[in-house]
Parts: sequence; structure tokens; C-alpha cells
Amino acid sequence: MRIPAHSFLPQRIRLLAAALLCLFALTVHAAEVEPTPIQAEVTLLEDLSETQQDESLKQLVQLLHKLPADVTSDDRREVLVATIAMYINTGQQSEAAKLNLDLNKLASQNRDDRASAMALNYQASQLQNEGKLEEATKVIEQSLLIAQHVNDKKLISRINGTASTIYEGLGNFQAALQHQLVAMDTLEEGNRHAELRRVGAMNNISTIYLDLKDPKMSLDYNDKATKLAQGLDAQGMLATLAINRGVAYADQNELDMATKAYLQALSIAGKISDRRTEATALNNLSDVSLTQGHYAACVQFANQTLVLAKTQEDKALEATALANLGLCHMGLGNVAQGAAEVNRAIDFFRESKAKPSIGELLGQLSTAYENAHMYKEALKAIQEQNNITAELFRKDRDRALSEMKAKFDASQREKQIEMLEQKNQIQGVELKNKGLQRVIAILATLVAAAIALIIAALYRKVRESNRELHETNIKLEQQSTRDPLTGLLNRRAFQDMMKFRAQMADRRVSDPITPPHALVLLDIDHFKQINDTYGHATGDLVLISISKRLQQIMREKDMLMRWGGEEFLIFLNHIPVENLTPVIERVLKTVAEATHMEDGRTISVSTSIGYISLPQAGTSTVDLNWEKALHLADTALYMAKTRGRNQAIGISTIDVSQNDFAKLVQGNLEDAITQGLVQIQQIAGPAITAEEPIKTAIDTIDAIGTIGEAALG
Repeated sequence: MRIPAHSFLPQRIRLLAAALLCLFALTVHAAEVEPTPIQAEVTLLEDLSETQQDESLKQLVQLLHKLPADVTSDDRREVLVATIAMYINTGQQSEAAKLNLDLNKLASQNRDDRASAMALNYQASQLQNEGKLEEATKVIEQSLLIAQHVNDKKLISRINGTASTIYEGLGNFQAALQHQLVAMDTLEEGNRHAELRRVGAMNNISTIYLDLKDPKMSLDYNDKATKLAQGLDAQGMLATLAINRGVAYADQNELDMATKAYLQALSIAGKISDRRTEATALNNLSDVSLTQGHYAACVQFANQTLVLAKTQEDKALEATALANLGLCHMGLGNVAQGAAEVNRAIDFFRESKAKPSIGELLGQLSTAYENAHMYKEALKAIQEQNNITAELFRKDRDRALSEMKAKFDASQREKQIEMLEQKNQIQGVELKNKGLQRVIAILATLVAAAIALIIAALYRKVRESNRELHETNIKLEQQSTRDPLTGLLNRRAFQDMMKFRAQMADRRVSDPITPPHALVLLDIDHFKQINDTYGHATGDLVLISISKRLQQIMREKDMLMRWGGEEFLIFLNHIPVENLTPVIERVLKTVAEATHMEDGRTISVSTSIGYISLPQAGTSTVDLNWEKALHLADTALYMAKTRGRNQAIGISTIDVSQNDFAKLVQGNLEDAITQGLVQIQQIAGPAITAEEPIKTAIDTIDAIGTIGEAALG
């Protein structure tokens, strides 16, 4: 059983290196005031932990003991928070628990909600390490309530990050993703620690994709996070990312690449004395050896993991190593011993309610039973695995499995009837020929062997059907949300995202200073002439070129979609109003730079844009949801076309009644502007130098009026 690396997740041993753990010790008002000398020293020691964990912890403990009696409660809180985080990361859970009592006491004495929230956060992390996920859920929810009351972005981001890993461990992937989105939305920018938090958040998302059996998407997020971590020289984070990269490769059966990634993580962890990451890498090397059939090496790696897991006081890692050891013993022929070890590990995860880990172990156990020709046991294991999978992903039980079970039961009943009839005949008639008795015994053996072969064949067929169904579902999901030409998200993906955000509204933290969203609708000018002149193949290449350039300027949390034909939609997530104009100017410039060569000639294009912020400031009585906002953006786009193209028109404020709103979205924007009911902002695009034949043709068509202004493409 292989394990990804994350922050404080016990049954999957999610490790973030010291670079991520130290984020908990940042001053909560760092963006507003200068840090005190003690807080500045804490930050330096956190940076030291990325390469020298033991030395960093030693100096933090010394700093804690040397604090003067009159030190401020804020300074004492930050030193305690940083030291507790370092104890947890180095596997000293008992010491972390002791200091957490001091942090809780400090919170009570000073009525410090930030200290109280962080104390509960660490308590939830320790419950995770003990495999008590349901208790950890209750504690982290209390911490979330306090963080929401404090309404501090950094605190909210940290607590939601921990909550995400807890729910992920329980198999509640929807809640895990919701908390991770909140953690991402509340991230700040502008300093090294904020960038480290961003690396950690991207790593967390990659591990969620691992749980959802999408290793390709996981590798995509891992690659982005790795590049950012390399720029920050975050050694501990690079080790964590290497482990997750190895897990993704292993999920795709690229075992050589997985081994290389695990060895890289092991090397980095050894240099910075990160024992937990070493243990995780050794465990995953054990899993690779098991898959390759190198059982002796598997046993060696598993035993090394067990030793380190005990020193780290990490019961989940210990159970995982025990499971790998048992599977290796089964591979070596010690089936009874190995099965007992694996079942001990499964019992631990059952008590922890860690359903993803239970399902993965049951799948590996069923394969080991199958290799040992113990088909009844293999069938039982895969039945339980399918039950857990159906519960996790809300699918109906596979019909093929039910049919196989029914056939197995029927064959067993037939065998019992035959055996009973033979026994009655033997009791009624004394067989005189011993040779006849041998023939009957041989026939009975052949019947049993035939039944076993039927069961084995049905079992393999069910596994193959499950695999094909899983691959088909992945392909269908990809096709339903992606545009086949550009690879961008499509209209359905955006609609699904907006529905999901509406469902999350009651869970998201209310923050009056959170910037609004923005919808940006753009249409390529004179695109029909490109298709008519050069052909649709060239037009497609122009669209692909534009989509690639737009992707390069988008932020990680924004969405770029092909809305239809030559139209694109951009959803700017939480963008300050003052930053919207520079973004629109950059989009106009980016499209204008997306040129394409055709027969030695350069095809240059421009775009017309309509945009609007959501929610809208002003006194309008209209409830402006995203559908209405999109209609207004489309109306603004039409105005940009009629006013000469190559420009953007944005709706700044709206002050209309509910009755007049319908007229506004039907195209009466000019009248509303004249009456002062709507205010707009007009942004000119860059000068475009088009190829002479195309430009002349377009000017001629416009001049003779063969194309009206209503034809917008």
C-alpha cells in the first residue's frame, strides 16, 4: 500500500515539510503591522527548518525557555505555535501535546481566540495521528467556528487546510474539496511564506486527485507546485512533492519512474533529517517492490518503515507498513502469517473510519488471495471493496459481481446436493469394488476443480469489467467538460462550477473585504473573413493560438472557457475592482499578439469584449445573479462591436428597476447609458496591423453594407 504526502493526515501519512508546518507560526497581523523582534526570530528559525529541522527545533525550544516574564501574549503564542508545529513534524507527538496544553492555557487566560483556534487545530491533528478521525472532525469544526468569528484570512486558510485533510481521510472528497477551496481563496500574496502556502495548497489538491483515481491531473498540479518550490528552494516541500509524484506514477504502472521519485524524496529527507518523510519514502519503495514481485526487498523496506514509524509515534504509518509486510509475506508463500498481518492493519483503519485506505488494502488482499488460488477469500475481499467504493463514489453495486455471487451460490448448492445423494447411495449399498470408490473420488475432485475454475474465470471477468467501466467514466467526464478543439473548459463546466459555488455558499466564510468576481466575454473580430479567406482549418489554428496565449496570462484560480464558435468566457475569481482594467487591457493585447503565419503572410486579429463585476455595487433593486450578469456582459460586447470593434466595454454600475432590467438585457443599453441608469467603462484595444488582402476585403465588405452591424463575427 503506497501513501501520498500531505499535512497531518494519519492513514495516508500526508507530510508537508517544515516549510509548510512553519506557516502556522506566522503572525496573524503580519500584513498589517511590522513583526516584533521575537516574531522576526521565529520566522528566521522557520526558514532554517527547511534544511535543518533538528537545529531549528533546538533553537525554538531555547527561545521558548528564554522568553522574559513580561513578554506579550502575542509573542508567546507565536513561539508556542511554531514549536508545536515542529514537534509534530519531527514525530514528537507527546512533546507537542504538552505544549498544546500551554497554548490552550494561554488562550483561556488572555481570551485569545487565535490561540484557541490553533490549539484546537493541533488537537485535531494529533487525533488524526491516533487514527481517531471522527473525533478529529468534531474538534476541527470547533476550530473553524472560532476562526470564522475572528475573520482573519491567514487563520481561516490554515484551519480549512487541516479540515480538508481530515475529511479526505474519511473519504468525504466533496467536503475536502470545499475546505481546500476556502483555504485557496483566503491565501494572500506578496511574500515567501505566502508562496509556500500556495505550494502546500497545490500539493493538497494533487492528493485529492490521487484519491479520485486521476493521476494525470494530480501530476499536472504536482508539476506546477514543484516548479514553484524549486524557485523557493523549499527542500522539505520538494521531498513531499517527489513522494506524491511517485504515487501518481505508480497509479499509472510506471514503476521505474515511481522508484526514481521515491529515491529522490529519500535522499532529500536524509539531508534535512526529516524522519517522517524518510519513513514514507521507504514505505512506498516497499509497495513498488511488492508490485514488481521483489518480495525480499519488500520485506526489508517494510521492516525499516516499521522502525521509523514507531519512533515517530505514528500509528497510521505503522499500520500501513504492517500491511505491506503482510502482503510481502503472502507473496513469499507465508499466506496465513501475511493475511493475519494485513487484516490487523485493516482493523486499524476500520476503527479510524478511513474508508479509502480500507478499500485500497482490500483490493491488494484480494489479488494476493487470487495469486494463492484462494478464490473464495478473494471473492469476499473484493465484495467488501466494492461496497466501500460504491459508498465513497455513490455508485450502484456492479451487476456483474451480483451475478457472479449468484452463480457461485448456485454451484455450491448443486455440489452439496450431489454430495448428499452420493452419501445416501453409499450408505444404502455396500460397494464391493474398491476401484469404483477411487473413480468416484476422482470424479468428485474433478467437479470441485471445475467449480473453482469457473469461479476464478468469473472473478477475473468482473475485475476486467470494473476496470473498463472506470476508464470509460473518466473519458466521458473529460469529453463532457472540455472543448475538443482547444482543450479549454466548455459551457457545461462553467455552469456546473457556478452551481457548485451556489451549493457551497452557506459553508463559505463571509468576508466583507473579499473582492468581487468578474465575467469577461470576448468575441474575435472579423473571424468569418479568416475562415472564408484561408479555410476553417486555419481558423481553428487561430483559435488554438489565442486559447494558449490566454491560458498563459490566467491565474491558477481563474477559469478560461470556449463559450462557442469564436467566443471565449473568462471567470476572474476574486479580482479587486482596481485590478480589472489592467487585466482587460492585457487580454486585448494578448489576443492581438496571437498571430498565425499562412503562406508567408501574417494573420493578425483583434477582439471585442464585454465585461462586468459580480456582485455589482449600486442601488439597483435587481438581484444580479451570474446568469443576468452574463446577459449584461453580452449586451456590452454587442455595443463594443457596434462602436467599431477592437475595444472593451465594461458595465460599472446599474441603477434600474426590475421591470426595466428585461429591456436592458435585450439590447437597450445605449438608452440606459443616456438616461444615466447605467455607467460604463470603455477601453481601446492596441493598434492592429493586418495583412493587406484581408484588411482590404474587410473594409470593402463593411463599406458596401453586405454585412450589417448585427453580424458580430
